[in-house]
Amino acid sequence: MNIFKSIYFSFLIIISVFVACTSQKVNQSSTDRLYKKENNELNAKYTIFHINDSVSQLFYEISNEVLIYKKTDTSNYYYSHVKIVLKSSLEDKLGAIVDTASVIIRDKQTDAVIRFLKGDILIKLKKGFNYYIDIDVIDVNKKTIYTSSEFSNKYSNASRQNFLMTNSRNEVLFSSYYKPDDVVYLQSFRNKEKLFEVDYFKPNFKLALPPFSMEHMPHFSYKPDSTFSIYETNNKFELALPKKGFFHLKTNHETKDGVTFFVYESSYPKIKNTEQMVLATRYIMAKKEYDNCMSATDKKEAIDKFWLEIAGGKERAKELIKKYYGRVQEANKLFTSFQEGWKTDRGMIYIVFGAPNKVSKRKNGEVWVYGEVGNPNSIIYSFIKIENPFTDNDYFLERSESFKAPWYQAVDMWRQGRIYLDN
Repeated sequence: MNIFKSIYFSFLIIISVFVACTSQKVNQSSTDRLYKKENNELNAKYTIFHINDSVSQLFYEISNEVLIYKKTDTSNYYYSHVKIVLKSSLEDKLGAIVDTASVIIRDKQTDAVIRFLKGDILIKLKKGFNYYIDIDVIDVNKKTIYTSSEFSNKYSNASRQNFLMTNSRNEVLFSSYYKPDDVVYLQSFRNKEKLFEVDYFKPNFKLALPPFSMEHMPHFSYKPDSTFSIYETNNKFELALPKKGFFHLKTNHETKDGVTFFVYESSYPKIKNTEQMVLATRYIMAKKEYDNCMSATDKKEAIDKFWLEIAGGKERAKELIKKYYGRVQEANKLFTSFQEGWKTDRGMIYIVFGAPNKVSKRKNGEVWVYGEVGNPNSIIYSFIKIENPFTDNDYFLERSESFKAPWYQAVDMWRQGRIYLDN
């Protein structure tokens, strides 16, 4: 069935089951699992699409790889039992729930092939506000809850979530990053334009500075390297993404708001290119080591030598490499904005320190706690959310010279062949 026809059909059927509720006024929400490894092993993906001024749609894609299947009767079939629960709250009143929605998935296991469970849920989001949607995926058979949070901009008709992105097979696309030569198709109910301009920017962004550095980072200047136009055909816009960089489809010329498509290496979010491996290891390398690796004729040999020297042996080196670049990959999944996730402030802290023990989401950012809340020895990082026309996932670390000691302590652990906070 055509996706857009099913949207309206789902709307007519499901709208009657929405449940609205309110709670006391609060200004933040917290979770201890948000960025931890076991919480993200579900490999769930979400995207939000605004149908009209009052109703939105959350599409989901969940891998069945870690789900538990059990028999429900005397037959020979095994079934999953998954419940997805959505709770939306205003950005200004995080934790004060304004609406909930849920769906139950019972998937029959017919073979051993890993596949994705896909669907959508309708939720009431009124125009003129920004929201956070907390998502709980409950594997009832496994007795495990996986948590996630999605930001939703319903303040502007120009935002990304007013467009539904699909591929040539009319399948919903969940990611904001793509591979060179990908082609994306866009449709919108709330934008009626027949022509859009697209600005292209070359990828030339630097990685994050250490958390104690007070050096001023140059502010991004909106100066596209080229511009072209795309036109509506058969109620769709077709956008080709031929090369690395990012493409910004402008829906508002005054604010530069619109939809951005980030194009990285075909292996992204994984790091497979040797030069990328060297670049991503800069956080725990001395400048001389980094320069030697970057200028080496055989970069693979140079980066292997670096890991062998700090690990003291091949097996330990393999473990460190797996853990470090695994964090780089997760940082790319979690924190990609207008640059690769590992280059961002949150990506840097996540790679070196691991997942925080506690995350508090606030209207204008996030607070990460390493250690126990209230303990004077705990490390606390505050990230400020940046208003950015390209992404809702851009956060800037509030730097302090007081972070120098814990930073070098964490880096030294890596350089002694030990993993800092193996979570």
